[in-house]
Amino acid sequence: MEKIYLNTGLSVIHFLPSNKLNPTSAIMMKAAAITIVLAIALPAVMATVHTNCYNYFLKKDGCVFSAAAANQRCPAPQKVQSAPVKAFALQTRNHKRGEETTLARRYNSYKPSFSIASGPGICGNYDTNTQLGVCLWSGAEQNNPTLETTGWLNGLKSSNCGKRVYIQRKGQPNTVQYAPVIDGCGFNDVTPLPGCFDIAVTIKLFNLFNPTPEEQKTGLLSGGITWDFDNLHGTSPQQAPV
Repeated sequence: MEKIYLNTGLSVIHFLPSNKLNPTSAIMMKAAAITIVLAIALPAVMATVHTNCYNYFLKKDGCVFSAAAANQRCPAPQKVQSAPVKAFALQTRNHKRGEETTLARRYNSYKPSFSIASGPGICGNYDTNTQLGVCLWSGAEQNNPTLETTGWLNGLKSSNCGKRVYIQRKGQPNTVQYAPVIDGCGFNDVTPLPGCFDIAVTIKLFNLFNPTPEEQKTGLLSGGITWDFDNLHGTSPQQAPV
C-alpha cells in the first residue's frame, strides 16, 4: 500500500490510498493535499505588516480602534488632538520635509511649525487649495526612513495612503468631515506619543471647519480635533489602518 506524505512545515500529512486506486485518483489525492497545505500556509505568508503607530496602539490598549480584524478592533477612545491644527500646503520652495518653517503646529502649542516638502508627497501629488486631505505622522526618522521607522506611513510603507479618516472639532460631532490620507508629516516628533495622534489638514479641509476670523488669521484650528480612520464599527474594512 502506497503512502503519500506531505510536509507542511507544521506537521506531516499522510494519506493511505487503497490498492484499488488508479493513478488518476492518486494524483487527485495529491492535489487535494497540496490545496490543504496552501490553505494552511498562505495566511501566514500573507500576514499584514503593520505600521509602528498600529503596533503602538495594539501594545498600549491591547487593541486598535478601527482595525480591520475584529479580534484586534476595540472601542478605545478616539484620537484627540488638543492643540490647534494648522492647514498645510505643498510648497514650491525647496524645503526638506521636517524643516522648521511653516506647516502644522500640533499638540503642544510651543512646538515650531514646518512646511511640507516641495514636489509630490508620500501618497503622490496633491493641491492643498482644491483637495480634501490629511497628513499623518510619518515617523521619527525623516532623513533615512525604513520600514521599521514608520509612523502611520512613510516613503517605504504607504499602505495607509488614501484611507479615509473622519475628523471633527473636539466635542462637536456636527462638524465632522471625511478626507483621505494624502501625505506624511514629521511634526518634529520622535516618539509615538504624541506622534501617532498628530494630524494636519489641507487648506480646503481647513476652510470646511468654518474658521473664525482669529483662526483665519493664525491659520490654526483651536479647541482641539478628534479624528480616526473611518472604520469605527468594522463596516468599512477597506478604510482600516494597517
